[in-house]
Amino acid sequence: MAVKLIISEYNILWKALKHYQQHLEHVSETTEDEDQQLFVDEDLEKVEYMFKNIQNAAKADWDLELK
Repeated sequence: MAVKLIISEYNILWKALKHYQQHLEHVSETTEDEDQQLFVDEDLEKVEYMFKNIQNAAKADWDLELK
């Protein structure tokens, strides 16, 4: 079952992901633990994938451009 979010939900989700991405980038840059850095880098890749999916859904649902 597909869920169609409203515009404000897309904006909140986008801002939350941006904040989480910044957190992950900070952890990646400051950690000395190589294992943790690998996990964080994997999460950063997943976040990028999520950004693309959310952009596509927002565009399809509301012709909304998220940046």
